[in-house]
Amino acid sequence: MEKTKILYFITRLDQGGAQASVLATMKTINKQQFDTYLATGPGGRLDGKFKGDPSHLFFIKALKHDVKVKYAFHDLVALIQMGLVLRKVRPDIVHTNAPKAGILGRLAVRIFWRRAKVVHTFHGLGFAKEQGEKHFKFFVWVEKTCAKFTDVLVFVSRKNAAEAKELGIGKGTRSEIIRAGVNFNPILPLKFDPVAKKASLKIPANAKVVLALANCKPLKNPLHFVFAAYKVLQQLKNVYFIFTGDGPLREQVLTLVHNLNIEKQVLFPGWRNDALELLAISDIYASVSLREGLPMSLLEAMSMRVPAVCYDVDGISEVITNNKTGFLVAPSDINTFADKLKVLLRHKQLMERFEANIDRRDFSEFTAATMVKKQERLYRSLVPPTKKNGGKRRFFRRKRRYYKPVKKGAD
Repeated sequence: MEKTKILYFITRLDQGGAQASVLATMKTINKQQFDTYLATGPGGRLDGKFKGDPSHLFFIKALKHDVKVKYAFHDLVALIQMGLVLRKVRPDIVHTNAPKAGILGRLAVRIFWRRAKVVHTFHGLGFAKEQGEKHFKFFVWVEKTCAKFTDVLVFVSRKNAAEAKELGIGKGTRSEIIRAGVNFNPILPLKFDPVAKKASLKIPANAKVVLALANCKPLKNPLHFVFAAYKVLQQLKNVYFIFTGDGPLREQVLTLVHNLNIEKQVLFPGWRNDALELLAISDIYASVSLREGLPMSLLEAMSMRVPAVCYDVDGISEVITNNKTGFLVAPSDINTFADKLKVLLRHKQLMERFEANIDRRDFSEFTAATMVKKQERLYRSLVPPTKKNGGKRRFFRRKRRYYKPVKKGAD
C-alpha cells in the first residue's frame, strides 16, 4: 500500500508545546496511510523521546535555535542540509513548526523540492513588540514572505489567526485552526504520594503550591513570576512557588530571588519530567507569559483540575473562562496578578467552585485525538488517497483538450 510521506521540520526537540504536538502526532497518526519523518536540530531534551524508525529521524547539525546575525552562515548551511533531507525523503507533504525551522524549512522546499505541499503551524506567533519594534517589523515581513509559498497556515488559537490576518500574514493563503492537544485522562504513577513529592522539594505537607511550567526565556517572563510571588508572600506565609525550566534568564532570576530573600519558598528546580505529579500537588497554575499560542501546560493543568491565574495573552482566554475556571489578568499587571493569587489561596470555596467548573467544561476540542484527526483530514485534503487507498493522486493536472480529434478518412 502506497503511503503519503510527511516530513516534519522543527528547530530542536526542546521541552515545549510545539515539540510535544509533533511527537504526539507522529506517534498516533494512521500508520497505514501516512509515513512520517522528522528533521530537527541536535541537542534537544526530547531527542530520546522519538520512538519511531531511527532511519526516519534526521539531525540538521547546522540548525541553531537562536535568530542572530552571527548564525547567518550556519543558517545557510542548515538550509542546504534541509535540502539534502528533502531530496532523500522525497516527501508529499512538508509540515514545518517553530519560527527558525518554519522559515528555513519553507525556503528549502521552495529551492530543493517544490513538488511537496507545505503546511506551517504557528504555535503562537514567535515575535512580539516587547522584543523591539525593528525586530517585530522584520519578522512580520519574513512571515509574510514565507506565507507566499505555503499551502496551509495552521494556527492553534483564534487570536493568533486574527492577529496574523491583521498584520497581513498569509493574505490569500488557506488557513485552519487546529488546537494543540493533550490527554484529558492523565494517569499518575500507581504509588504516587503527594506528601512525599512535596517533601522531595522541601515543601511542608500542609503548604499551598503555585506552579508554572515554562522556561527562563524573555517571553515566558519569569521575573514577573518572582515579583508576584514576593507580593503574595508579604501577606501569606505558607505558600510555595515553583517555576520549572531553564534558559538565558535563569541566573538573573535566581539573583533576584536571593536579593528578595525568598529562596526557601520560590523554587526554580530546572527542567522536570514529572509535570503531572507537580500539578497533582499544586493548588494554582500560574502563567505570566507575554506570548502563548495555546500552552499545553495550561491544558495539562485543566486535565488535573487545577485553577489558573494567567496573563490574558493570545489563546489563554480560549482555555480559561474568567471568574469560572481561573482569573485572566492584563499583561504585566503584577499587582492584580498577585491579588488574584491571594484571592484563590484564601478562599477554599472559590477554589472548589473553579475546580467543579473545570470538571463540567467540554475540552474535547483540546484533546490529542482531536488534534491528530484534524491533521489527518488536512493532509488528505492536500494529497488525496492514492488508487491503492481508494483514490488517485496526481501532483500535476492533465491538460484539457479543447478540440475533438479528427477521425481518419473524414472529409
